[in-house]
Amino acid sequence: MGDKMRYSTIIFDMDGVMTSEENYWNSAAMTVWETLKGEEAIDWPVSDIRRRVFCGDKIISVLKNKGVNSNWDLAYVTVCLAKILDTEDFAKICDYAEGFGNIMDEYSRMAAKMQERFGGDFGRNSDFWSGLQERFQEWFLGDELFFKTYNKKPQRSGKPGLLNEERPIVPKEELLELLERLYKAGIRIGTGTGRPYNEIYYPLKSWGALEYFDRDSFITYNDVQSAENRLGENLTKPHPYMFIKSRMGKGFPDERAAKEEFSFPDTLVVGDAGADMLAAKAMGADFAAVLTGVGGSRAEQFFRENGAEYILEDVRHLPEIPGLLPEEE
Repeated sequence: MGDKMRYSTIIFDMDGVMTSEENYWNSAAMTVWETLKGEEAIDWPVSDIRRRVFCGDKIISVLKNKGVNSNWDLAYVTVCLAKILDTEDFAKICDYAEGFGNIMDEYSRMAAKMQERFGGDFGRNSDFWSGLQERFQEWFLGDELFFKTYNKKPQRSGKPGLLNEERPIVPKEELLELLERLYKAGIRIGTGTGRPYNEIYYPLKSWGALEYFDRDSFITYNDVQSAENRLGENLTKPHPYMFIKSRMGKGFPDERAAKEEFSFPDTLVVGDAGADMLAAKAMGADFAAVLTGVGGSRAEQFFRENGAEYILEDVRHLPEIPGLLPEEE
């Protein structure tokens, strides 16, 4: 890279990078379990249900490396495969998912198999998908915040909300120190996250981290959903739409972000998953992988084999990238 190389923009994925996905994975597991088993079995400890549903998190790792970015989609794919294979043996589900290519090519195939088996629309963003999304939100937000967010009662009450257990993935003081260094160096800090706006805004604000982010580069699932509804296309990662909007700003035309090819050698994307890396490569940006996602240190080989420019133990090691910060740093 050379000592004089410096990125003008850094775009962060959030979950697995700054925010922990633990409670999202827990919510996804509870969504799958409640959908398949009904109410009678959901009083098991959450940790036990997650361990069973995701095979000790192996399913999460497999699907993320195939391009699954949203935890709503994590629940959707797992439920679909359970129904297609007519099994609650989640090890079989994991083995089946191992044979997937890019997940973007698999959604329509799964929906077609579901339709053939059960009739109706099971596509991504169908009523079936939306029902799973709503159930997930009940588990994550809890009864009170769910009602405030959606102005309706949850399908099943009594869920306390796993969002209340939110913690940074690295010590808060060290995270804030990193963001301050980047900010003072004049680097524009953006985000491209699959979380809805409120679910990332409030944790970052409560930690004192929000002030370092460029509001025009603060792109969340709400931005993606709005563009998808208007354009009728799937724009979630690994599509680069989210990162392109973060790089160019909220006012950049959705049509251009969805269709055109770009090259941003002055931009660094930081993520923990295959979908993040595919999206960064698709927009011509460099990619820094952090090993704080579901794969942990096991993901290092995957990122190395697929051309990540940098592989870091966690986000605190960003300043070690040559030329990232001014020489006086």
